[in-house]
Amino acid sequence: MESNESPHPQRMSNNPVVHYALQLLALSLLLVWCFMILQPFITPLVWASVLAIALYPAHEFLRKKLKNRNALSATIITILMLLMIIGPAVWLMVATVDEFKELGNAYKTGELHIPPPSEKVKTWPLIGSKVHSYWSEASTNLTGFVMKHQDEVKSVLLKLFDLLKSTGTGIAIFTLSIIISGFLLAYAQPAGDFMNKLLVRMIGPMGESITGSTALTVRNVAKGVLGVAVIQSILAGIGLVWAGVPFAGLWILVCLILAIVQIGILPVSIGVIIYIWGQSDTTTAILLTVWMGFVGIVDNILKPILLGKGAPAPMLVVFLGAIGGFMVSGFIGLFTGAIILTLGYKLVMSWVSPHPDDKPDNASAQTTT
Repeated sequence: MESNESPHPQRMSNNPVVHYALQLLALSLLLVWCFMILQPFITPLVWASVLAIALYPAHEFLRKKLKNRNALSATIITILMLLMIIGPAVWLMVATVDEFKELGNAYKTGELHIPPPSEKVKTWPLIGSKVHSYWSEASTNLTGFVMKHQDEVKSVLLKLFDLLKSTGTGIAIFTLSIIISGFLLAYAQPAGDFMNKLLVRMIGPMGESITGSTALTVRNVAKGVLGVAVIQSILAGIGLVWAGVPFAGLWILVCLILAIVQIGILPVSIGVIIYIWGQSDTTTAILLTVWMGFVGIVDNILKPILLGKGAPAPMLVVFLGAIGGFMVSGFIGLFTGAIILTLGYKLVMSWVSPHPDDKPDNASAQTTT
């Protein structure tokens, strides 16, 4: 008796398409699982990669001076980064918190007194009379003023504390990123070879060019955006501390954030200049005004130079990529946006540029004639 069983299941089990589909499914599940495990570390890893790329030239210079001691060079750079960035950031946070504590204690004990406003405040355009009224009320009866406007005061204080909290979290993440970047620097050569092989495998011979463009773009953005922001905030801080502006540490932090997000330090400068003209002597006010104006101009001088120096794309492309990336992805978008737009620009230019193989053959052209 012949069997009624169909051979179809056996053919299905031996079908290579089914095998490939199962392998692809298993690989996809493995990649998704790996992503879920690494998801909490994605932000520190991306920042660490950016730092490692930006610091690699310094690492190479130091490694040669240390007779090719790769690990020692990476360790020294990591420690210096922690001291240069985390140290001042922690000092800034502690100083700001201490200032708020002193302010709170002075208010509780009744020792907090706000000086009365100068008559010059009334001459400020648009807001002068209103500011003078509120300021006078707070200087004569601070407790009554706080009780009368407690909702507004509470809202402002909550926003300030949220800012301090998010800043502390950012410092912790950045500390972890610096430590990870040290390991990446120690294994920079194998990591670079792996990325070259991966990109060549994915997109062909152009992969190595993309690796170089990515590294150069990251370094330019780090210097042109973050570097200029740090320089501006330090210079602004010097002026604020010299002029004796209250809560200078907090204003330096605000300057740094505004400079990074490309708003600039102008809002802080305007507020500080208005305050100093109303409360300090004319000489101090003039000098601080000139100094803050100079600090604001520094951004326009340094940024085009640093963003466009040796860039694989025009400065405008890198700048728009950094700003657009920030609007889409936050701080890390400063780098990812610039990289993606630069690579897109290079691909488009490669596509529209004439290729040697596209030129008509002279012999065939003459034959046709």
